[in-house]
Parts: sequence; C-alpha cells; structure tokens
Amino acid sequence: MKISKILLFPLFMIPLVGCKYQATKETIKIILMAGQSNMEGFDAKWKQEQGGLPKNIVEEYRKDHDNVLIDYDCTWYTRSGGEPHTSNGEFVPVNFGQGRNDDEFGPEVGLAKYLGKNDHSQRYYLIKSAEGSSNLFEEWQIGGRCYETFIRDVDKGIAKVKSLNLKFEISGLIWMQGEQDAQNKPEYGDAHINYEKNMNKLLNNIDSHYSKYYSKEGLKIVDGAISTQTPLAEEYVYYDEVNNAKKHLAKTHKNYVYVSDSKTLPKVNNWHYTNIGYLMLGEAFANAYLNA
Repeated sequence: MKISKILLFPLFMIPLVGCKYQATKETIKIILMAGQSNMEGFDAKWKQEQGGLPKNIVEEYRKDHDNVLIDYDCTWYTRSGGEPHTSNGEFVPVNFGQGRNDDEFGPEVGLAKYLGKNDHSQRYYLIKSAEGSSNLFEEWQIGGRCYETFIRDVDKGIAKVKSLNLKFEISGLIWMQGEQDAQNKPEYGDAHINYEKNMNKLLNNIDSHYSKYYSKEGLKIVDGAISTQTPLAEEYVYYDEVNNAKKHLAKTHKNYVYVSDSKTLPKVNNWHYTNIGYLMLGEAFANAYLNA
C-alpha cells in the first residue's frame, strides 16, 4: 500500500515564461481531476479584499508552472439550475479563481506549483470535472449526472489536444470525494459499506473509455482521505468506513496512492479547507502522483 504524507514545499522565485499551447515533440501528460466540493474548490477565498491570501502568496503561486495548463468544469451551481464555472473546453494557465466561482479555488493551484517546481521539463494538461455534494454510489456511475459530465469533459479535452496535433497520454486520476457517501441517510442505504465496490466500478468504467490512452506504466490514481478533523452534523458518521475503503483500494491496485493526511488539513468550516489548506492539498496530490 502507498500512503502519501503532505509536504508544503518552500517557495522559489522562477520567472514565468512561455505561452499557451506551445509546440512540442514531447508527450504531454494528461491528469484527470474529479470528485466533489473539495476537488471543485469551495469557501476558501483568495482575494485580499475578501480576507483571502496575502498578496505575496498569491503572486508566488502564480509562478513556476508554465508547463501546466487546465481545462476545468465546476458544476455545483447546476444542481439548482445555475451555470457551471468553466474554461469552456479550453486549456488555460492554472490560476486562482478556477473553483466553484471566480472567488474560490481548488487543489489545482498547489498541484501545478509542485509539478512546476519538481517536474518542470514535463508538460501537463489537467482536466478537472467536479461537482460539490455529489455521491459516488449513483451520481458518479454510468447514467449519473457527474459521471456523464466527466466523460463529456474528458472527451472534449482529448479532442482539443488532438486538434493541436500534440502527442499525449493519460497518466493520472486525482480523486477527492467521499463525504457524501459517509452520510447516514435511509436513501443512501449501504453506500459507505459499498464505497470500495463503487469506486472499482467507476475505475472500470473510466478504463473502458480511456485505457488506450494510458501511460505504459498504467494510470496513477491518487485518492485523498476525507476529513475526520471536525465533528460534523449527526448524519455524517461513516468517515472511517469510507477512508478504510480508500486504504484497501491502495492495497489492491497498482499505482494507487491513498493521501492520508488530507483528513487533517486546516478547515474553514466542517467540510472545506482553508485557502492554505487547498494549496497544501494540491501539493500533496502532486507529490503522491510523482512518487506513485
């Protein structure tokens, strides 16, 4: 089993160079990012006028990762008939404001920073498709809204890369989800008990679509633990069961890493990380990916 520990690396000043869609003879690595609110990016503000991050931190995390682009689709607002927050099928530089809305961000910022510092010679394209409050047992299965949106988003991302005549491979899947399935609700049944089974179903379904594009080493899967740090509402009681399922998946799958310390990162409320917490989460994911 691979269990990754979080490391927040020191910042270094490296000038930003290059431009979008650089021509390259190298193989671009595509990393898929999926899950619920803590993949989307919720509640943690980054703008100073909203009590967010210090200006020097914002500027530092905008540097060093010109080798990383992202195509993002954050769909929480669609649950109430609203519009998603999205890059509209384009790969754009990773930046703050690519979360639930322009004021928020997810783990992509820390992830890109870490990849830029530790693997700058490799070009990465991230495809993030996430929706807050989504469950694995139904919404991330075939026919579920999140799964179908994810397949659409990845298909569009692949089509975009192909249109640019770039060589590519899908090298990773980063998954941050589980709080919803940890609830004690009659309509959820045994979702917590069946978490491992449902995750295997999701992985098999993703394989059926995209295994022909995988790296020769296979797909690296990085799965974050859900938080047990703060007591939640009474119905959220199956955190240990979900995390144990994630740990067992890491034992039984090649290239599967369970990021254990994500459950203890600083929170802004019962469910979501602080802005620093999201930066640390992204760096932990990147560290686990590079060492899988």
